[in-house]
Amino acid sequence: MPRFLCVHCGRETLHLNVAHAANAAQVSRTTVYTWIRRKLVHAVILPSGRKFICANSLIRRTSFDPIVQDAEALARVVIDSDPLPTG
Repeated sequence: MPRFLCVHCGRETLHLNVAHAANAAQVSRTTVYTWIRRKLVHAVILPSGRKFICANSLIRRTSFDPIVQDAEALARVVIDSDPLPTG
């Protein structure tokens, strides 16, 4: 998982791509894009147009199980829930 400077948090934080953020929050990618547009989560937009969401803001935005209390725990949940590549 990439780490970027989150200007809103004021420090380098773990960031998730839109698909991983949607998976972690159990919402659609469209919902994540809406959150980004409405500035409900912190996002970094690369020159290529790819968007990454600050895991700290995602945790604050959604209601996760009590076990997921920090960005590193969230990353483990996302990685563990990712299907293995096929082929």
